[in-house]
Amino acid sequence: MRPHAGYSAQIIPFPPARTAENRLTARDRIEALRWIDSSGYTRISFDSSGAWGNPELGDFILIYRRNAGWSSWGVGCCDGGFMVWRPATGATLGWFPRIRDALASIPPAE
Repeated sequence: MRPHAGYSAQIIPFPPARTAENRLTARDRIEALRWIDSSGYTRISFDSSGAWGNPELGDFILIYRRNAGWSSWGVGCCDGGFMVWRPATGATLGWFPRIRDALASIPPAE
């Protein structure tokens, strides 16, 4: 790609960060890994419903307390944002436009 005559630089548009509404991006995963370090939770798991034959349901994150066999919280990609829920009860905490907002809504580990 050559710069336009008279200009010293060419602006190259970058693709959007989120290419599919129900898929975690690398940026989403990094943000979740940074959050887990300071959250009080001890383990995070990334998964996809595609592994179970339902790819339309999308990617999700499961968050665990120390020595817990069942996840305490789930964060799923949906509708261009993120849904936070309690896997033990199925109760939805809320929908958030950014993963940072979704993770911030999760109460600290006890």
